[in-house]
Amino acid sequence: RGLQRFLQYLEAKSLGPHLRASRTGGVSARVEQRVGPVNSTLNTQHGLRLSTRLARGARVGFQNGRAQFIGRWRSGPLAFNLSKSGASASIKNEMGSFNFLKPRYSSFKFGGVQVRGKNAAIAQLIFMSLTLIWLGCALVAKLAIWLVWFFGLVVILLKDFIVGFWAEAASSRGEVEGEC
Repeated sequence: RGLQRFLQYLEAKSLGPHLRASRTGGVSARVEQRVGPVNSTLNTQHGLRLSTRLARGARVGFQNGRAQFIGRWRSGPLAFNLSKSGASASIKNEMGSFNFLKPRYSSFKFGGVQVRGKNAAIAQLIFMSLTLIWLGCALVAKLAIWLVWFFGLVVILLKDFIVGFWAEAASSRGEVEGEC
């Protein structure tokens, strides 16, 4: 169990600029070189890749004789990925991520236990529903407070107008009666 945690730690960490250890993939090394607008990467497990940037977040390239297209765009918690094989859209939250187009790629982590796939998608939907209910209740409470405040101001304004008009009417009647 301790070895498994150590390997999980190594999976997320780089052992240097060009050497990486992974629990599932083993050890791999890479060499990168940029020649003009073309990036070339030689990896011990994935072979040679030549790629260039098309636009912000998008690149096209060749790896082992096959064409590649990869586009990755992120704005806050929302992400959109595009490739030759399809598209993917996801949202990230404190419990993991939910993939709208491919729910089997979702993840959910609770109490140190990470779940992936269909079970993670169900857990994410439950979590997001509870979050939505909580935010809806908070919105209703804020709206109720605002309405009470607003109608309180209207009542105070009407009271001031009525008292002002009443006082003005009473004083004008007294002035008119005093002049006669």
